[in-house]
Amino acid sequence: MNGQQQRQWAEAIENARRQALSRPSCPKDWGATLDDAYSVQRLGLLHRPDDAVMGFKGALTNQRVQATFGATEPALGLLFASSARPARVIQSADFAKGMIETELGFVLSRRITAPIESVSELRSCFDGVCLMVELVDLNFSQFPPSLPDLVMHNAAAAQFIKGIVSPIADPDSLSLTLLSAEETLHHASALDVLGGQWKALHWMVNHALALGHALLPGQVLMTGSVGTVQPLKSGDYVLKGGDLAPLIFRVV
Repeated sequence: MNGQQQRQWAEAIENARRQALSRPSCPKDWGATLDDAYSVQRLGLLHRPDDAVMGFKGALTNQRVQATFGATEPALGLLFASSARPARVIQSADFAKGMIETELGFVLSRRITAPIESVSELRSCFDGVCLMVELVDLNFSQFPPSLPDLVMHNAAAAQFIKGIVSPIADPDSLSLTLLSAEETLHHASALDVLGGQWKALHWMVNHALALGHALLPGQVLMTGSVGTVQPLKSGDYVLKGGDLAPLIFRVV
């Protein structure tokens, strides 16, 4: 892709988002690469000047999912203020092919301006962890999408819910359980994400910096799906994880 094509496609993606259309696939003869995809993702920020980036999301954070998209590493997406759902009520009508992902979120305590070398240095950058639910929309015009298309469309991000923040102990020891109507939908270890939460955070921080993003106090980094992705269905849900405050939400 050349610069003009990148700008054109960023505008096309934003138009589709605003009109709630299916996520379009980039023309194959444009030869989009992963670098092109992240450039388009960044250019998309120009179309949302009043929609603050509240943090970042990890995607493709296990090898099985990476294989589906022909990826050899995770993908990074952005969390926008307009996507937050503090009331914890999700309108299913907002989605065409909605899915529920359960995750952990880590809150930055300071600005990061240079790559992080060690886990001990990384730990000092965060002062809280919380349960999170991400609602993605797989409404792609072509499914599965190519890896560049997935990144250009912000890793299918749609909405998210952030739980109550607690001090960080040992996130890798946690298991997340999602229940609905007292039925366990899934129960999985936080270690499923890249083999460890700190490993996932290390990749996310350094990748975000390499892409030119600002990492600021108060932003949250959501490390990737823990457990099976669930279809978005009406009902009352509870997400539990160790001593963290449960996250209760409703889909209507």
